[in-house]
Amino acid sequence: MDHKLKLRLLDEKFVISKLPQFAELPSVFAKGELCFVMRTDEDLTIISPEFMAPNNVQQEVGYRCFCTNLDNAHNASGILTSLLKPLSEAEISVFAVSTFHSDYIFLLEENLVKATQALQHAGHEFVHEE
Repeated sequence: MDHKLKLRLLDEKFVISKLPQFAELPSVFAKGELCFVMRTDEDLTIISPEFMAPNNVQQEVGYRCFCTNLDNAHNASGILTSLLKPLSEAEISVFAVSTFHSDYIFLLEENLVKATQALQHAGHEFVHEE
């Protein structure tokens, strides 16, 4: 299925932080700001706005984020493929996270213009929300 999505570029700059697997989750991540916390048998990964990023841990900085606004996106097939395929063809590396309602595509800010062009060329539209 070929999806043409409406995407929104988030204003924040993001950091991807890697903590030890059994690290305690810093309390700032319970405050309601947009962040993603994933614990696996290898590590604790946190994606957060720059101002919330934990100190003294391994990090990748300088990320921006596109997000979809879809209800029940988890029930539709091909949503991520429709975003990742044009980005892959443009040789843009991403870090993707999905929630119940949306998909979030994180990419380095230096690739933002190229990524926007690739996604628009694939038929996706960028919207602005106030």
